[in-house]
Amino acid sequence: MPIQLSKRRECGGTWVVDVDLGRSPTKEELTTLAQRHGGRCRQFQQLVWLDFPSGRITASLRLSRLTIRLGDKALEAAIIAELQQLAAASVPACAMDA
Repeated sequence: MPIQLSKRRECGGTWVVDVDLGRSPTKEELTTLAQRHGGRCRQFQQLVWLDFPSGRITASLRLSRLTIRLGDKALEAAIIAELQQLAAASVPACAMDA
């Protein structure tokens, strides 16, 4: 299942990307994502922040949507690609009858 991306402008003129994974991410997935890209992961109850030198990703362990606020477009693209792989890996494969 492909992830859904949408861009929106926040107050102050900052552009953010909302990513819908189609399912809620796990704490372990978010921590691994942050560590792979040089960030750190913080959590308060169900809210998770992935802090990077160029910005932040906010997520919830209950919702399927993450919000990306990064100034580094190359990092943003790499993270979106990894999120796409994560979403694709979580969909069970179906066998087709021939």
